Amino acid sequence: MADTKLRKNFAVFDCDAHVNDPLEIWEKYVEPEYRELVRQSYWNYPGFALLNGRQTVAGGHEIPGETISINGITIGGPGVDKRMQRRIMRSRLTREQREYLDHRGAYDAHARLRELDLMGIDQVLVIPTMLVHHFPFIENADGAWAFARAYNNWAHDWCTAAPDRLYPAALIPIQNPEYAVQEVRRVAKRGFRVVLVRPIDANGHYPNRVFPTRERMAEPHGNMHRLFKTIEEEGLVLGMHTFPAPIGIDRDQQWSPGELVERTAIGTGRLVVSSSMSFIFEAMTWLSQVLLSGFLDLYPQLKMAIFESNASWLPELLDHCDVMFKLYKNERNYPARRLPSEAFAAQCMISFESDEIAVYREWERFEKVGIWASDVYHHDSSDAWAAIRYMQESEVPASAAAMLLGENARRFYGIDGRLFVAEQREIERPAWFPNSGTEFEQWWEKEADPRGSILASK
Repeated sequence: MADTKLRKNFAVFDCDAHVNDPLEIWEKYVEPEYRELVRQSYWNYPGFALLNGRQTVAGGHEIPGETISINGITIGGPGVDKRMQRRIMRSRLTREQREYLDHRGAYDAHARLRELDLMGIDQVLVIPTMLVHHFPFIENADGAWAFARAYNNWAHDWCTAAPDRLYPAALIPIQNPEYAVQEVRRVAKRGFRVVLVRPIDANGHYPNRVFPTRERMAEPHGNMHRLFKTIEEEGLVLGMHTFPAPIGIDRDQQWSPGELVERTAIGTGRLVVSSSMSFIFEAMTWLSQVLLSGFLDLYPQLKMAIFESNASWLPELLDHCDVMFKLYKNERNYPARRLPSEAFAAQCMISFESDEIAVYREWERFEKVGIWASDVYHHDSSDAWAAIRYMQESEVPASAAAMLLGENARRFYGIDGRLFVAEQREIERPAWFPNSGTEFEQWWEKEADPRGSILASK
């Protein structure tokens, strides 16, 4: 690596990196008087979590001593690219090898700092994992509020390990928008910069329920409207974080547009995994409604970030929404003053990941609205050095790369940048770890051949 080490002279800000929701959130941070209520709402145990006191769901943690597979929530990390992870997933590993691949930075703050240095990341926004998936489906609003306080208190304390590098994002309980308003005000006083909402219909609350209907007054009103006004007034960023469709969770109706993907397999005997498109569908559905409805004109100072949905689809969506905005202007129920592309440029950011070459080819359209995300420690994560290498290969100007990899996010969040890592560091690996040698490249060429994969399956 000595001849290929990358260097940088700007601070990288990772706008979407995860923690594997440590069990101590439940064990130490839930207020004693609310423990039983939270236990009946959402409680994480070793090996599983219990949702609404009756449904077993994945919690992100293995049963101690009984690990039989790799934890996909913690496998990504320093120098572990997608190809290596694919090879690892296809290998028979010992318990010691699996423990080696369980990156402690996914749940230990001090280990995270060491791994940030290896990944070329100077500062990071910390976001939960399975909580993004399950939190909207908590049925008891009081339980959701109590747990949100516990998580946010834990996240605040976790980030004090390095407050100039680690920045927490807060959960807010939209099960009861009034509770969410109070929690927004509380976390704002504690220095949070971002509050998280998943853009799906959960428990009858879709986040855009602010506009008048035939049964309502002429003006936007209600608790959800108050929630967005509060986020705007407190100067926080509204983080819309998507996730795979909630297959397997009890409900009477469709919650996520990503569920349509899995429904295509009904009656075919085949499995179609929603995660292949659910992230993008949730974001596109939410954003198109926001842009065409005049939502952002209601909250002209509100800042909104779209997380974990890729970004290469954005230019086409903005162009299409501009056309629809003009074409159906007389059918709009609420007035809007700006073209969707103008509103987005003024108030929004969108995250992209390291290997999104289409973003780099259109870097001029993303230069002021793109914010880079590692998505560690998940199986599709990547480090800052990979993003820098891809940008160099795509001939993205250095000034634009600095904006995409840090300046945009810090400006949006109101954070001062600090450079901690200037040069790529070599990572020593055990002999069994996959590398980029000839044998590995030959394996990958065969693995990535779709025709070969089809023939091999017959």
